[in-house]
Amino acid sequence: MISEEIYKELESIVGEKWISNEPEMLQGYTNIDRGWDSAEARMLGQNPAVVVLPANTEEVSEVIKVASRNNIGYTPVSTYFTPSAGATSDDCLQVDLKRLTTLEVDARNQNATVGSGIVYAQLQAEALKHGLYTAVPGGGSQVGVIPNHLCWGFSPLTYRVGMANRRILGLEWILPDGEIVRLGSLATGSNPFMGEGIGPDLRGLIRGSIGWNGSLGIVTKMTTKLLPIHNQKFNPLRIMKYSFLHFPEHRQRWYNFTCPSKSAMVEFMLDVAHAEIGAAMTRVPIAWRYLAKSTSKEDYWDKWAQDPDQKRKEVTETYILRFLLIGYTSEKQLEYEEKVLMKIAAKHKAEHRRTRQVDGSWMQSGDSVTMWWLTGAFMTVTGLIDALDNCIKLGEEFAKLKAQYTPPLMEDYGDEGWYQMNDMGHSGYLEFLNDWDPLDSKQNLEKKDIYFQVAGPQLLVDVGVHHFFAQIVSPLSIDNPEFGPYYGDFARKIKDAFDPNYLSNPPGFLDSLDEVIDGYPALKKAKAKICK
Repeated sequence: MISEEIYKELESIVGEKWISNEPEMLQGYTNIDRGWDSAEARMLGQNPAVVVLPANTEEVSEVIKVASRNNIGYTPVSTYFTPSAGATSDDCLQVDLKRLTTLEVDARNQNATVGSGIVYAQLQAEALKHGLYTAVPGGGSQVGVIPNHLCWGFSPLTYRVGMANRRILGLEWILPDGEIVRLGSLATGSNPFMGEGIGPDLRGLIRGSIGWNGSLGIVTKMTTKLLPIHNQKFNPLRIMKYSFLHFPEHRQRWYNFTCPSKSAMVEFMLDVAHAEIGAAMTRVPIAWRYLAKSTSKEDYWDKWAQDPDQKRKEVTETYILRFLLIGYTSEKQLEYEEKVLMKIAAKHKAEHRRTRQVDGSWMQSGDSVTMWWLTGAFMTVTGLIDALDNCIKLGEEFAKLKAQYTPPLMEDYGDEGWYQMNDMGHSGYLEFLNDWDPLDSKQNLEKKDIYFQVAGPQLLVDVGVHHFFAQIVSPLSIDNPEFGPYYGDFARKIKDAFDPNYLSNPPGFLDSLDEVIDGYPALKKAKAKICK
């Protein structure tokens, strides 16, 4: 229970309007029954005790100092994209950062400074006005820019521009005790142009594929690198699910190809990467095509459930690649890259397919919510950045495993996941897609939980790869001993040094999934049976 005295102290920092302990308000911040339907949220999730909405870095710092002095756990949140953004401990203080809405584009130096309340839709819209852009993640334009740079930050566009955490420049970081630390060139002045060199470079402590999920303090301001693009206008078309940007086709185009075999598709991808052309390339899961053509959830299921044998043949024997070419410098660049692409396609006997020159996913993502639209819940059981061959192998193995858990997982007829190239072909990328009904029976939800929290992580160990969703679905006790050095011990040393009382997003991301398994009989039994 957060006392009235502490409540008043917090109120004096943020103002009466920006703090609440009213039950109706707290219920709006619960992490239970959200679209991910995770075992962690159902087992540990609860309403916070108090919600505060600070307006700037200084107010966040003062709020955290109050929490630290009084041994109160706190959890930061901006867009509430994951269950780990909600309270998972008693008497938790929820720090809502949506009022931190700094957004400044420095067109000359090609960067933008944003607050924790800024989402990608806002950043991309401003960047495009200056002939610049950023890589909107697969989670969609509603995702917060700062948390996505600290945690995951992947997109089909990372083929050319790299992962988001590499684009971090200067930032303001509130340590778990409330102290403000400024990194990079911000440490010595007000210009955030550089992340390393001038000033301390501690970005490696707080960024990464996985990140800390708010367990190592709060980043309130960040400068991120923007990338140059043409200055042609994207024209919006329609609204809601069928809201698109129309490409300026003389500078930016889609290309879809049907490949004669999986091996031809893989060689096609490798050759394009070797030629260093294009802005993105990805293998298209067949279900996405049906989703794009559907006018409603019912319409999708009418199409998807028809003729299962034919659908399985289509899914397992159709290999579609999608490319995005951009004439960054001129129309001639696009024309040149198109000639190279078509020559490589002919080499691999890939058939060029017609496609509409509109986008609702990559430049300004408005359709990511359709992933949840089909069944009510969606999540990827693995995200892998590795050699493309390893990504494909893991997708094949997960397709076999998923068949054992379908239903309750949605039938996808053996689809092997979504994979693409990253870093101009220097690495591959896999996400294995899963949908299910969060209102299903208790028995079916237990079976789904076993797939995500036990069987899936053990499969990763068996195949010998380590995925970047690790502490969202993988208990340390399953995967950590197999992937040395023991990163759990290393991360815990950092947590102990910076937050010895474990107040920042308690109980901390390192142990929460093991805690869930120990308290969840079905998972504990499955772990003893499945894990070696």
